[in-house]
Amino acid sequence: MISSCVKPGKDEDIKVKQRFSTVDSLIIAGRGDSAMAMLENLRHQIKATDPFICEYYRIEAEHNIYNVPLMTRYIDSALAFFNNKVNPKKYPDEYLKILLVKGDACMRLKQFNQALDYYDQCKKLLASGSCDDGMLAAKIAGIYYSQKNYKIAAKYWVENYRRIGSCNESVSAQKFFVMKQGALNNAGVAYEKDGQLDSAEYYYLEDLKLINKADHDNILDKYYIRTSSAVVFDNLGGLNLKRGNLIAAADYLKKCLSLPVPDVDGLHIPPYIKLAELNVITGNYTQAADAFGKARRLLDTFGKQSTDLEIRWYKDYAQYLVKIKQTDKAYAYLETSIRLKDSTENQSSKIYKLDVERELNSLHQKQALTELKQQDKLKQTYLVGITIAVILSLVIIVLITRNLKKSRSNHRRSMVYTKHLQTTLTELERANKNYIRIMRVMAHDLRNPLWGITGLASMLLDEDDFSEDNRHMIRLIESTGTHTMEMINELLKSGLADENEPISTEIINLKELLFDSVELLQFKAKEKKQLIEFAGDEKPIMAAANHEKMWRVFNNLIVNAIKFSHEGGIINVGIKQNNKQILVSVADHGIGIPAENKDGIFEMFTPNKRVGTGGEQPFGLGLSISKKIIEKHGGKIWFESRQSGGTIFYIQLNGV
Repeated sequence: MISSCVKPGKDEDIKVKQRFSTVDSLIIAGRGDSAMAMLENLRHQIKATDPFICEYYRIEAEHNIYNVPLMTRYIDSALAFFNNKVNPKKYPDEYLKILLVKGDACMRLKQFNQALDYYDQCKKLLASGSCDDGMLAAKIAGIYYSQKNYKIAAKYWVENYRRIGSCNESVSAQKFFVMKQGALNNAGVAYEKDGQLDSAEYYYLEDLKLINKADHDNILDKYYIRTSSAVVFDNLGGLNLKRGNLIAAADYLKKCLSLPVPDVDGLHIPPYIKLAELNVITGNYTQAADAFGKARRLLDTFGKQSTDLEIRWYKDYAQYLVKIKQTDKAYAYLETSIRLKDSTENQSSKIYKLDVERELNSLHQKQALTELKQQDKLKQTYLVGITIAVILSLVIIVLITRNLKKSRSNHRRSMVYTKHLQTTLTELERANKNYIRIMRVMAHDLRNPLWGITGLASMLLDEDDFSEDNRHMIRLIESTGTHTMEMINELLKSGLADENEPISTEIINLKELLFDSVELLQFKAKEKKQLIEFAGDEKPIMAAANHEKMWRVFNNLIVNAIKFSHEGGIINVGIKQNNKQILVSVADHGIGIPAENKDGIFEMFTPNKRVGTGGEQPFGLGLSISKKIIEKHGGKIWFESRQSGGTIFYIQLNGV
């Protein structure tokens, strides 16, 4: 299974991981052909630089375990992914799995020292925090088992069983079952081989409990449940045969052979041999002959990979022939058994000579020697580095001394410059105060004519000679004058346009306020033969806002659109509400905003000012003030340049 190979959140990676999980499930269910077909389809979706490639090669290598050259090619391709220094550290758990399979390949090639080297690398990865669910213990157990050191092999398989499930990676229930079931069965077999029959029986029965629970929980299909049960029944039959419990042995062997499992891999060879032994002991020679015959046919079909079963069959059949008084034939079969056994032991002599602990210690000593050499080189590097550092320090001291002399001279000069700068700042501050004083006087003096305009408008409203449209225009003049007076009063009160104070709000109809602003500025647009078009339905759009300040923002945006639109142009003003979001837009078809001016367009006293299309002079304050007002209302203001020319300013506010 893949763990750290996957970066969470990537949909495609999640899909590939799920497909790998399906391949695992198919292999567990005994549908290897379907699994490999799906794996080949996956291969086309994985790049050589993708970490999933290591999982693909690992599964292919394990599938071709009996084709050692092909297995080696696949696992070497997987190791190539980890040739750089980055990937082993980035994907340590995947690297560990590949090293384990590479060790298996070396074992099959009888390169036992190399296999131990790879297993030792795995051990170092585990020490650094990687996780293998006890698989390294299982590999070491396999070596000891091959050496017929069954007691130590059993100890390592028990460790393998106890460590299963200790990793944080996600393992399917099916794979978790297969791993635990295999560990229990192997531990039982090793204890049985070592003569510890009680311990063997304990692990066989634990294995049987695990299988029954998996069957009850419906974790696997019946084929795998029956296959696993057949193996345990066979082992329990053999164990009771060794104890002399012939009734129990016969019962277990019959249970094994009665399970409806197709014999596609020689599964029934061991129970038929044991059943033949049982019948020889009990004197049922006809049944023994039948069992020997069935075992022989299966051996001829599937037994090429199990020399131990061949040896056992020939040996047991020789004993059977002795029992039925065919001594001459018995000798020939016994001779074949001995010859096969000698051949096997000769082939395995290399692994018998392998001292696992000594070889691992030797590997550690070599590694320690390599580390000492590296440390020696590192010390030499440090010595050279220290020498260079001393020389550089001396150079730095000389340079610092020279710089200190220069800095003293520069300090004296900077003192003179500081005095000049302070004088200049004092003059600037005095000039700024005078400027503010003048601006306040101008603002104060503007109030008198505005009061006059507002008063005249109020008087005209008292007359009855005006039409409703004219009265509407006069009310706009009165309202505008009043709002302008309020703005001037606020300006005087706050020290010339201080927009940082909190604002008071009320529930107002923003659409009505925007429409009034449009109506008021139609006359200004007509001076340039322009038309302001207003878009909005009849439904009011209410918001908590400051009437005067929002009027100022609308006025600024529409005046800017008039200013920078060509004569005869159209300005589109609109307002709409979607749920509680209010969006105001002011769009023109004018000269637009150059790309180099966009960043500073909302700055106070921005240098990016442009003269209007009718020669109007800019002041660079309106957009900055508007931005502060909108942000005080919890909204935002932005603009977009249009490819066809012109600019659209947007305001977004929260409605009620």
